Amino acid sequence: MQPMRRRQRGFPLLCLSAALLAAAALLPGAAVAEGVTPSEARRLRDEVKDMFYHAFDGYMKYAFPLDELRPLSCQGEDSLGGYALTLIDSLDTLALLGDKEKFGAAVEWVGKNVRFDIGMRIQSYDDQLLHLAADLAQRLLPAFDTPTGIPFGSINLKYGVDENESKITSTAGGGTLTLEFGILSRLTNNTVFERVTKNSVRGIWSRRSKLNLVGAHINVFTGEWTQKDAGIGTSIDSFYEYLLKAYLLFGDEEYLYIFQEAYKAAMHHLHHDPWYVEVNMNSGATVWPLFNSLQAFWPGLQVLAGDVDPAIRTHDAFFSVWKKYGFTPEGFNLATSTVQNGQRSYPLRPELIESTYWLFKATRDYRYIDVGRDILVSLQYGARCPCGYCHISDVETHKQDDHMESFFLAETVKYLWLLFDLAVGPDNIVENGPYKYIFSTEGHLLPVTPEIALADEHCSYLGAFCNGSADRGYGTSASSTKHKKANYTQLDDIQTPSSHYSASNMFATRGYIKGVCPGLTHAQKLGISYSDEEGNVIEQTSESHEHHGESAVESSIQAQSSNIILISHPVASQQDEALGRWSGTGDHADIVVTSDSDSITLSHDNTDGSLGVNTEELTEDTESSSKQSEDEAIAQNLKSNEDIS
Repeated sequence: MQPMRRRQRGFPLLCLSAALLAAAALLPGAAVAEGVTPSEARRLRDEVKDMFYHAFDGYMKYAFPLDELRPLSCQGEDSLGGYALTLIDSLDTLALLGDKEKFGAAVEWVGKNVRFDIGMRIQSYDDQLLHLAADLAQRLLPAFDTPTGIPFGSINLKYGVDENESKITSTAGGGTLTLEFGILSRLTNNTVFERVTKNSVRGIWSRRSKLNLVGAHINVFTGEWTQKDAGIGTSIDSFYEYLLKAYLLFGDEEYLYIFQEAYKAAMHHLHHDPWYVEVNMNSGATVWPLFNSLQAFWPGLQVLAGDVDPAIRTHDAFFSVWKKYGFTPEGFNLATSTVQNGQRSYPLRPELIESTYWLFKATRDYRYIDVGRDILVSLQYGARCPCGYCHISDVETHKQDDHMESFFLAETVKYLWLLFDLAVGPDNIVENGPYKYIFSTEGHLLPVTPEIALADEHCSYLGAFCNGSADRGYGTSASSTKHKKANYTQLDDIQTPSSHYSASNMFATRGYIKGVCPGLTHAQKLGISYSDEEGNVIEQTSESHEHHGESAVESSIQAQSSNIILISHPVASQQDEALGRWSGTGDHADIVVTSDSDSITLSHDNTDGSLGVNTEELTEDTESSSKQSEDEAIAQNLKSNEDIS
């Protein structure tokens, strides 16, 4: 088994696949902040560039081809299995800095030398990183072979899932492969990667509490929450992040709808302005009044969602902790205003810098350049060591530790450089390139190209030409056909709920392309709620009535430990829906789709005797709803801020 990364954001080896994809994609006006002159911003940017090369050259000289550098002793260590992790993680930073020579040499070395099994070697230069990413993803697929669809936390790339592997994984681990696997499906025309990750997200969301909160750790076999603390930080953070980014990158409105619901719940139950706490996912009672450093990504995510004001206040609070100690500790106790025992270190994390970059990009407020300057000074005088930059083992004593994780070069330095370059007048592919970019949770650049972002849209309107089978979402290549006959047939044949209705309902449409029912809100158009029912019998009884007030369909549903998706058409008022979401009030006509059956049936939540509707009414009754819901407002914020991403 390969060890987990010490950083708890996502799935093991996620950084490898993301870096390979980002680097493969990269192969093919001045906004000066008030009070900061272009020359000052340029000096800060150049200092960050020197910081990168001090650490990168130290790694190449003393640690390569091992995974990571020990910057105090000037030695190397294998933390993930010997894949030259720091080199791979640095690829798109080299491209961003315009270092074509080192980028090209690194790509060539990775293509010729990195392999995930004995005998596997890429000889050709064309698409070599894509081939590596696909091979890596194939080796990760067996981790998804669980009753819930949520993957194991780690896997051996040669032998698969160990028989003694823990069945407990983090929510972030199960929900942070959407972007990488989705892109890979589009570049290889093999939809299995995207389908298993979407199934995993659904598996997590279907087990949310009635407060729309998710816990930190879950059993991938039983679906039971083993840690019920809900928060936005450790073990959960990137689950929220990838819901929004999956919508921005792929235009799949299912992710947007889930994000809207999850975000509203987080702001209601976790937000104690300007801080965020951890609560019991079922009761909402505070269990942990703690700021942990991974929460610092949240203001940046709020910028992408268009909710800038609370992002500003929260960033100010988080940065006040940095100013107090010179770094942010892993944990800061809000009740005592002291460093949390056992969480005194700062392992060069990028999250606060990431949010600083997004806030400056959104506001052009000079104070964020000042924040960047303070962070840079702290790193230079507190973390710099002979061969690179060191972890800080105690933020109060600033004692250095002999570690430098690869994300320091992939994220921390990258976001600092982008911040100052934006103040100078950006001259980089992110700001001036031919495409917009979405950043992965590991800071890798994922381009919003037509091949990636519009893969489904050629089938999203009447009369469009569809490349391949419509029910596959996009074209099916020979490689995916071969894949069916190979080792992962079971996974490739997985029936996800989307396969039953995605074509007819045109689920995955970009926000700027009108789909079905343009008059409906997101909640009404998608109307997804998820429930996980135990049992093995599906019983349905239906009766038709012509007059309002009579029961249309009554059903009792039990499923074989599979997700049931309810596509609701609420006719209650917006206010009643918000107040009675979990009280059982309001009228809802539901389409019931199970992952085990091709059948689609109608059910009606007959709480007050109102008439049910059929599928034709769901698609034709578009003019009956004229109100904008809170979901619609959030969606408009997303669109208005889409240029930020």
